[in-house]
Amino acid sequence: MAVSGLKTRQPTGRVPWPCILLEGEEKAGKSWALAQFSASERIGALYWIDLNEGAGDEYGAIPGANYQIIEHDGSYASVLAAVQAVKAEARRAADAGAPPVVLAIDTGSAIWDGLKDWASDRAAKSVRNRELLKRDPNAEITISQNLWNDAGARWRKLQTELLTFPGIVVVTARGKEVTEVDANGRPIEGQKTWSVQTHREFPYAASVWMRLRRGRRPIIVGARSVHVGIKPNDDPAKEVTDPAATGRLLEWLVFDALKCDPGAAHVRNLVTFHGGGLLDHERTEQARTEQARTEQAAGRGNGRSTGSGEPDVADLVARIGDAANDDELREVWAEANRAALLQAEVPTPGGSYTVAELMQARHEEFLTASMAAHPAGRRRAQAAPAASAAPQTPAAVVQAARAAAAAALPATGTEAAPANPLLEASPIPDDPKDRRLNAARRGVLASLESLGVTSEQIGARFGRPAEQVATKRLTALVRDVIATQRAGVTGQQEIA
Repeated sequence: MAVSGLKTRQPTGRVPWPCILLEGEEKAGKSWALAQFSASERIGALYWIDLNEGAGDEYGAIPGANYQIIEHDGSYASVLAAVQAVKAEARRAADAGAPPVVLAIDTGSAIWDGLKDWASDRAAKSVRNRELLKRDPNAEITISQNLWNDAGARWRKLQTELLTFPGIVVVTARGKEVTEVDANGRPIEGQKTWSVQTHREFPYAASVWMRLRRGRRPIIVGARSVHVGIKPNDDPAKEVTDPAATGRLLEWLVFDALKCDPGAAHVRNLVTFHGGGLLDHERTEQARTEQARTEQAAGRGNGRSTGSGEPDVADLVARIGDAANDDELREVWAEANRAALLQAEVPTPGGSYTVAELMQARHEEFLTASMAAHPAGRRRAQAAPAASAAPQTPAAVVQAARAAAAAALPATGTEAAPANPLLEASPIPDDPKDRRLNAARRGVLASLESLGVTSEQIGARFGRPAEQVATKRLTALVRDVIATQRAGVTGQQEIA
């Protein structure tokens, strides 16, 4: 019965061109089965994309084997272009009524491994990870979700080309039995599971999933077919016992088991879902949101928060800088915690830091403020070198103070021992647990960087690389440098 406003049609019942996932153990015969398939008289040309396998050349000596190896440079762009070129040839052959073209990718595992490496390489080049690797070349790199999304988008683009191929597609993949893990990633003793080394979506997307294991019969794990005899979620995986499959496994699978008829086969009708444009009610909501953002921006310009009442990152950073003591800083921390913005990234000239790390750095400044009134701090102010009597701008005063602080850091380790034992120079590395790269250490390093203290100066001060200095020693250095800067600035202001 027709429904008003809907466009419908009857299903055809025809078998589409198959996209086959052929996975299994090492040396189980996946590449051999591809070469055997090329000898079939029921197919046209077979084009072979060899990735990290190298079996294509040698297997050309198998009796009857007849295929073309596609040359490429291993890049995603090169492989995608090759797939699209073979796809165009397959369309031409199908339109001409010629035997079907076959595209073989050996192995699909190499493609996903390469995309994972691509995401990892990009992650290592981010500002935050570059700073992390500078301090510890062996540090673990976190790959952000946007990079995983990019890798997944590349895979889905290639997968769509394979699923809409007007011919036969066979993709091999590595499979193996692995120990099963629980929700926390811990191995479960005595429990094993099978793992296919490819993108997790591909076993779902492939029309047929076959597994090969050494010394065992091939298994059809699953098939989107009414002819193979495996009902989804009902029948278990099916061993291939038909003698007709011997020596012609893929030919038997495509033409005998799946009943694929080249004269009637068609490309699967894949309609990819997309978000599309905004609906009427969404346009209204978007207008309200933009208005609220405008009002909030205006409120920030007046030193107030408006709109939804929730702070944004820029507002929090400004309040961190304006905080006069730890009590005000704790209020900012509470608001950032409620808004789940403590781990929000804030780009700075010296690298990217979280809101929590900036608060930690500000807290360190408050700790040193009390030292200005300490007798040792006053002695530093009295011992500060005389500055020029010429008036200076505030920027020049700050620059001079940082220069004085840098000069206060010794170029060698031959100076007298400081009064604070935490600042004593020693070639012996501190305990590793005291120099772990946590939020507190990152905050202290950010403070030193903002004070103009370099890693080389830290190393000269303590007699060993900065990476070998405990966080508590670096904290003491922050306090010492700020006290020196305050003494220098005070002296210059009095002269001015």
